[in-house]
Amino acid sequence: MSKKVSNVDVEAIERTAAAVAADPAAARLPVELGGEWRFEGSPQFVGEIPLPTGARVRFEADFPPALGGGGTAPNPVAYCLWGGVACYAMTFALEAARAGVELRALRARVETTVDQRRALGVADAPPVEHLVWTLAIESDASDGTIDELKALADARCPGVYCITNPIALTTRVERV
Repeated sequence: MSKKVSNVDVEAIERTAAAVAADPAAARLPVELGGEWRFEGSPQFVGEIPLPTGARVRFEADFPPALGGGGTAPNPVAYCLWGGVACYAMTFALEAARAGVELRALRARVETTVDQRRALGVADAPPVEHLVWTLAIESDASDGTIDELKALADARCPGVYCITNPIALTTRVERV
């Protein structure tokens, strides 16, 4: 039986870390996700995301009515915001587990204001200027330990990195 701390398989993490330390190429995981625009009805964009088990999860996105959609599914920005705070919370839980810190509760929320002017083509304003990610935890760990775990999550969370560092982007349109 694997050692789990707060629902995190610590032995699996340590095995993976050792494998990656021995072969950095083992850390590189190709990702290809996609979806399809629907020309009738809502939601407007649908796709499936594969899981490591081979199963697939259906994702749907729809613009709110003010942007021409039906508002029947989360909009793409909501997925980005939720994905970021989920990544941060999960990284915190992972680091707590690696440190042997039990969590009784972990809740996360993201706060921001979305400015739709760029999407509407009426101004060159950034869609989001500032994010606040808040974790609410219950644990017997000391404040100092929690501060150390926060620092590790800040340093290691892929979501933090993606938001705080430019990432090269190539866009293409292909005719079919």
